[in-house]
Amino acid sequence: MPMHPQPALTRPHFAVLLLAIVMAACGEDSPGPQDVLLPFGTLQGQVVTSAETNFADVTARVVWGSQNLTAAVQSDGSFDVEIIDAVSGFGMLTIEPGPNEPIHPGWVLLSPGDVGANPGTVVLAPKMWTVDSGDYAGVEVPIDPQLAADGRVMPSFWGFYFPFSQNGFLQTVTDNSEWAAEFRGWPPNAFPIPVALDRLGSDGDISAADSIAFWGHVEVMEAALGWDAFAPAPLEDVRILGGARRPADAIIVQLDSSVAVRGVGVINRADVRTYGLSADATTWSGTNVRNISVVSADITYGIIRLETSGLFSDRQLVIHELMHVLGAGHGCSWASVQTYCASLLSDVPTAPDVAHLAVMMEMRALELEHDSRWGILASVFGHRVVTLGLTPVPGIDLTYGPVSAPADWHRSGGGR
Repeated sequence: MPMHPQPALTRPHFAVLLLAIVMAACGEDSPGPQDVLLPFGTLQGQVVTSAETNFADVTARVVWGSQNLTAAVQSDGSFDVEIIDAVSGFGMLTIEPGPNEPIHPGWVLLSPGDVGANPGTVVLAPKMWTVDSGDYAGVEVPIDPQLAADGRVMPSFWGFYFPFSQNGFLQTVTDNSEWAAEFRGWPPNAFPIPVALDRLGSDGDISAADSIAFWGHVEVMEAALGWDAFAPAPLEDVRILGGARRPADAIIVQLDSSVAVRGVGVINRADVRTYGLSADATTWSGTNVRNISVVSADITYGIIRLETSGLFSDRQLVIHELMHVLGAGHGCSWASVQTYCASLLSDVPTAPDVAHLAVMMEMRALELEHDSRWGILASVFGHRVVTLGLTPVPGIDLTYGPVSAPADWHRSGGGR
C-alpha cells in the first residue's frame, strides 16, 4: 500500500516541537504538567497514513486552556498550529479529517513537560482497506478502531486488554483501573515464518496424518490472507533455546495435555514500558483508568500448544492459534476466526480479520519507518473522541467477560 514519506521539516529556532502525547514516557522526577509553563510558539507535526490522500480537508486542532486553535494539514501531511498565549497543564491535539477524507481522526494528549526534542509524527488508520490478494481480493472492508480495540473479550483483536484471570473460557477482569495494549507483529523480513512440529517437546505422538491436517489448514489460512505467512521447517533446523524449548525466529507446534483450553498460542513477552503524563491518568482519561502501559514490539517466536492430537483436525482451532502467533487477539465485533461469540464463529479468517490484521501490520511498519509513537493508540483515541464522542480511554464495568452468555462462547483456545 502507498505510504506518504516524511519530508525534512525546517522551522525557526524558537519553534516549540510537538512531542508530548499519551505515549511519551516521563520519569518520576520530571516536572508535572501543572509545574511547567509553555510560552507561545508553534506546535508542529506530521501526519502519515497508508490511505491515498493529499490531506485536502484535514484540520489540526489544539485545545489548551481557553485556547482553541486550528491549522490546515498541508498536502505533505505537515502542520503548524500557532499557540497564541502561554499554557500549562494538559492540552489536546486532534487531527480532524473532513467527511470525505479516507482516514480516521487522531487524538493526542499534550503536556508542556514533554516538549522539546524532535518533530512528532502521527500515524493514522485508514477508514477502508481493500484486500489486494487471496480469497477476498478486491473486497473493501471498513476499518473500525473502536471495534478492533473492543474490551469485551481480552485481548482485543488489536491487543488491548484489562488485567484478567481466565478459568476455561471464563475471563474475570481483576483491575479496571489498569489498561494495556500490545501491538505485536513479526518483522517484514521474517515471512514466511519457519514452522516445525515439535515431536521432541510434546507429551504425545504427532503422526504423519496430524502433519497433513495441520498443513492443510495453513494452506486454507494463507489463501484467505492472500500471502505466504508460514513455511514448513524440519525441527533440527529450528534453534531451540533454553529448557522451556523456546524457538528462535520460528514457530513450534506441540502436544501439551496440560493446557487449560484445548489450544493456546503464545508469543514472546516484550519489556512492558509504562507511558503516561501523570501518575493518575484519571485526570484526563475520562474513566477510572489510572495507569496505562503500551508495548509496540516485534514478535521473535511463537508456540502453539494443542491438548490432544485429535485437535490437529480442528481447522478453526489451529487457524485461531496461528492468528494469535501473527499478533491478532480476540473479539466479538465481527464474524471471525478469532471470536469468542459462537454466533459469529468462522473456521477461516474472514475479510474483516484479514483487513484489520493487515492494517495493524501496516501501522506498525509506519510507526517504525517514521520513528513515531503515535500510531494505533492515536487512531483508537481519535475515533472514540472525534467520531463517537466518547472518552479517549475505554472504561470497563464488567466483572466477568465477555458480555454474551457462557453458552454463546466459542469452543476454541485462547491466550497470547
